[in-house]
Amino acid sequence: MIEAKKNKRTDALKEVKRLCKEFNFTIRMFKGTSAEGRKDK
Repeated sequence: MIEAKKNKRTDALKEVKRLCKEFNFTIRMFKGTSAEGRKDK
């Protein structure tokens, strides 16, 4: 179960990185939004 969650997160991170490369996004573009999203949890 834990391994499946870990694989799911890894796959999601790979997809995000791929999309960032494809659309030329940078980490700085997401810096403020990701911090806000983490506060909601």
